[in-house]
Amino acid sequence: MKTIMRCTAIAVALLLVTTTLAFATGQPEEAVDRPVRVGFYADLSAGTAQWGTDAEKGARLKVKEVNEAGGILGGRPVELIVYDIEMSPTEAVRAYTRLAQEDRVAAVNGSLLSNTALAVSPVAERLRVPIVSRAMDERATTPDFDAENPDRDIPVNPYFFLTQPSAFQQAAIIASYAMHELGMRSFAMLYTPSNSYSLYLARGFEHYVNNNGGRMLGNFEFQAGDLDYRSQLTRIRELNPEGLFIPNYVTENANAVRQAREIGVRSRFLGNNSWYKPMDEVAGPAADGAYFPNNITFDDPKLQDFFARYRAEYGVDPRLHSFSGYDDVGLIIDAIQRAGSDDPQAVQAALSDGTPYEGVVTSIEIDPGTHRAVDIPLSILKFERDEIKTVEFAYFAR
Repeated sequence: MKTIMRCTAIAVALLLVTTTLAFATGQPEEAVDRPVRVGFYADLSAGTAQWGTDAEKGARLKVKEVNEAGGILGGRPVELIVYDIEMSPTEAVRAYTRLAQEDRVAAVNGSLLSNTALAVSPVAERLRVPIVSRAMDERATTPDFDAENPDRDIPVNPYFFLTQPSAFQQAAIIASYAMHELGMRSFAMLYTPSNSYSLYLARGFEHYVNNNGGRMLGNFEFQAGDLDYRSQLTRIRELNPEGLFIPNYVTENANAVRQAREIGVRSRFLGNNSWYKPMDEVAGPAADGAYFPNNITFDDPKLQDFFARYRAEYGVDPRLHSFSGYDDVGLIIDAIQRAGSDDPQAVQAALSDGTPYEGVVTSIEIDPGTHRAVDIPLSILKFERDEIKTVEFAYFAR
């Protein structure tokens, strides 16, 4: 009987020691070898699949490098859990919910698409697992954003974060360049209200032009799935604006510029950041002379080391969203490290505190009041004889 009591006492003592150590380290004993899970969802198989697969490759490269360097939180490996949402807001909500509730991730790198971000944003506020995204519609981070009064202070979604200039900010940059550097004063737009990314770029462009002495001669819409814009472009040709702003995805942009030149539109094209590769291949010579803003330029010297590491891993050059996947997952991992925990609430607090993160492309600093990146310039690029040339490496709206 004494032997049984002695063994029981030893077992209890060992349990107390184990429990004490677990509380002292801030995590259960079994968590030491458990991976730190980071979620990722994107379109990997539908109309914007190239963007999603590029972002996934960048994200996986970042995770591989972190794990090869010893992991995080005392040596725990990072595990990237990936879901394809096929451009669908419904699938985005399903993927995010699964990541938050079943996979128990610390945070999520969300889709690049604004329509999916708007669907997931209120779900994130309810499930309380933070999302880091490149979706540019201001309503993802500030749901009550007012396009008529964009500077009004409004409540932020605590769990949604944007790591690049928003739609209004990017639109202001290309409008500012057109007006102050190229001397343009009259403009028209061709966009689709069915894509919130396109819609809010258009509204931001119009807001800047109207508030800085320019003239909007016409705003022309098309619907989702439309690929023939000759009717709208004929009216634009008659108005003859100096600049024609076309802020859509690659296929729509390329079709618009080819058709515009075919029917004799003489306006200079102004684009959004979706004019980057593979726009040069799809649009061809029709895009010659167009200006557009972008997050990166291939001839930026500071990016060459990343180019080399990416080529070594995948055997191809990185594209725009290769960088975004790498930097956004890097921002999440940095927040987990600073929080000292993979608890989503702790990670959310670290993402919200305004601490800058030094990414490959630029330093990312999140404004606690908007949850959008602050003071990030964009490069201004130009199509010249089927090539993309850098005009300005870093440009802010004036």
